Amino acid sequence: MKWTEEYRINVHDTDLNGIVSASGILRYMQDTSNLHMAGEGPSYESLFADGNSFILSRISLSIYAPLHAHDVIRSQTWAVASRGVTYNRCFRITRGEDIVAEATSVWALLDMHAHRIRRVGEIPVNYSEDEPLELDLPARFRVPAEAKLSLMGERTVLYADVDQNGHMNNTHYPDIFCSYLPGIEHSRVLSCVFSFVKEAPLGATVKMYCGEYDGAYYVRSVLPDGSVNAEAEILLERIR
Repeated sequence: MKWTEEYRINVHDTDLNGIVSASGILRYMQDTSNLHMAGEGPSYESLFADGNSFILSRISLSIYAPLHAHDVIRSQTWAVASRGVTYNRCFRITRGEDIVAEATSVWALLDMHAHRIRRVGEIPVNYSEDEPLELDLPARFRVPAEAKLSLMGERTVLYADVDQNGHMNNTHYPDIFCSYLPGIEHSRVLSCVFSFVKEAPLGATVKMYCGEYDGAYYVRSVLPDGSVNAEAEILLERIR
């Protein structure tokens, strides 16, 4: 069974082209998942109060059509059968009868006090499950050597980037990564696949690397100690 919420697109979620960015899409999706958790329990807030937090590991997002200010959308989410230490969740956004965006994601449940990942079933959850989506996107990817990543700049994680976990919120990454892509001001995101490796805490300065290969852009953010923060494969469509 899918959990469904209705939204009217806020004009402040649109970019310079008047469309909702990839980060904006993720925020609507994940707001729906937070409401799903609150509705069926345990809520994100109750888990957090007990020292636990869901941390995004991987997400694959396809955007089939642009969303504009004041569009009315229905956002759906549902849990998928999970095992081991990975929790699977899917998302879908529709406008009228049309599917606008879909995503699959993999999460880990972190015990913040013990600094360990909890196994599925260790904390009972009641989130409704349904069948997994089959997207034409890789669940995992490797940055190809042919992409020849080059340093594009540095960015410090600031107050506006972080959530109550104290590190950059995952919904900020698509817009931040896209900011380093050539021609992004004339394009929209068709799809993006993100792999989150290590958290970027408040105050950290990350180096941003970017390259292109076979029609796709690859972006990597690197923490001050040289470890990878996150990587992405992004496909763009020129719109003007």
